Amino acid sequence: MAQFNGISGMVAGYFTSPAGQEMIRNYLSSPEGQAAIDAYLATPGGQQMARLLLSRALDSLNIPGDVKEQIREALDAKN
Repeated sequence: MAQFNGISGMVAGYFTSPAGQEMIRNYLSSPEGQAAIDAYLATPGGQQMARLLLSRALDSLNIPGDVKEQIREALDAKN
């Protein structure tokens, strides 16, 4: 795990606190936050991160394995 010192450590500490997580949730659910998410997902890095997150989310969902595999195949076909 990365070590944070000074200001970056304070910011990281705040983001991991309940108040920081609530602030992040509020921002991401706002129109500005949604626009930021859309802008990020339009980038190559955002697309790669979305595929990673979707893959991890699929692993945790209680859906049939063949459905998970169909979703993964559809994502691979989009590349």
